[in-house]
Order: sequence, then C-alpha cells, then structure tokens
Amino acid sequence: MSTPPPTFRQVATRPRWIGVLVACLVVAAVFALLGQWQIDRAVEQGKTDERDTETAVPLESVAQPSSTLTTEAGGRMVAFSGTWVPEDFDTLAGRKQDGRTGTWVIGRVLVPQSAGEPVSLAVALAWFEDAAAADALSARLSGAGADAADDLVGRLMPTEAPTQGDVQGDTADAMSVAALINEWDAYDGRVYGSYAILDAASADASGALVDGAEPIVSSRPTVNTQLNALNIFYAIEWVAFMLFAFYLWYRLVKDALEREHEAIEDAEAEAAAAGGETARG
Repeated sequence: MSTPPPTFRQVATRPRWIGVLVACLVVAAVFALLGQWQIDRAVEQGKTDERDTETAVPLESVAQPSSTLTTEAGGRMVAFSGTWVPEDFDTLAGRKQDGRTGTWVIGRVLVPQSAGEPVSLAVALAWFEDAAAADALSARLSGAGADAADDLVGRLMPTEAPTQGDVQGDTADAMSVAALINEWDAYDGRVYGSYAILDAASADASGALVDGAEPIVSSRPTVNTQLNALNIFYAIEWVAFMLFAFYLWYRLVKDALEREHEAIEDAEAEAAAAGGETARG
C-alpha cells in the first residue's frame, strides 16, 4: 500500500516551519514599522505651516542679536521701535515686485534693548520703479536727522548672501547684513542677523511713501504642502519587503513539500521495480 503524500497544511504546521513562520512574522513586523515611520515622515513634511505669522510680536521675543534667524521667527511680523541712523539710508537695485524690477530704499534702526546697548536692524522701507526717485528719497531721509522710529511693524526676513557687486563695492542689489555693516556709519558690532520689511502703515509713518513709492510686497512664508514622494516610495519598498518575508516562508514550505512528494514517488518506483524483478525470478 502506497504512502499518502502530505498536504501543504501538514508540512506547514510542523514545528520547524511554524518556527520559520514566527521568524518571518518578526521580520515583517520590523518592515511594517519602518514603512509606517516613512509614511509618518512624509505626512509630517507635508503638513501646512500653522504658525501665526501675521500677528506682530515684539522683535526681542523672536530674534536675538548676532544670531541666525530661527524657523519660528522667519517671515513673521514683528513690532519694534528705535532711532533711524540718518547716514545709513541707501538704495538697493534689482529688486523685483509684481513682475517689475525696481529699487528699494533701505535704512538702519538702532533698536533699544531691555539690557545693554541698542542693536542695529537693517530695514527696507519702500519700492520704486524709478531708481532716481529712490535715490532722491534716500538723500532726503539722510538729511532729516536722527528721527525716532516709533511703533514700526515689519516682516522679519533672513539676510541675503552678498552678491559679487556687493563684494566689489559696486551697486548693491542684495539685502545682506554682512555687506551693509561694512557701509554703516559708526557701526559698533551689535546687529540683528536679519532685516525687516516695513508694512504699508509703518512705511507711510516713516515718510517713505512719497510720489512713486510703493510699499514693499512681503507675503507670508510659503509652505510645502506636498507629501514627500521619496518617503512614500521608501514606505512602499518596506511593504514589498514585508510581503516578501511571507512569500519566502511559503516558498520554503512548498519546496519541502515537493521534496517529500518526490521522495515518496522515488520510493514507490523502487518498490515497484523490486517487485517486478522478484516476479520474474
């Protein structure tokens, strides 16, 4: 009587293959956790920035002198007061606004500190399409004396990198604090590492919105609301690895089952051959 071949279930429920299945489950769980981590990363990077950047807060509460602008402070509206330095009004060429190229009028405010000496803050006041009009306003403000800069509001922006023109002392077109401090009068080494763009009301109160001048457009910080495609791809990879772990277990059991079937068939063939030789004898 021939031996009945085992079924896939019979082989799979043997202690050896149950142990292998448990190991595959552990590996699959690790892959699932890694996939979940990648999904969380993608979703986190795709979240909208919920910061309130439009309500003005005191400058000292979000920025420190001689420090890099933090993510929390970058692009938000700040309130400050101080004194204009008349010698340090200037212009910046090549500033784009609403698809046009024009000139900024910029200045320097000495901002008092709760402890210590005032700190310099670079300020952008107004935009002109006509460079000559910008130069005229800069000259007029320079001759006005050290006026108070009271209750100003502006958007705090990170300093820009100096351009080749700035480095060579030619026409400046970058709002670079590093370049400006080389031009400021009686600069004492205390400075904010960022600059402020005045809102329309503050620019008007500072006398910058004369004929031909426009408030500088400063939009709230843009945010990336797109899911990170690379993280999603990695998550899919981890799911594929997890499924492969189960497939590997299935393939190992299937191969063991096939080997047993082949062994039974070989044994039956040998038995039949031996019986035939006995009958002939």
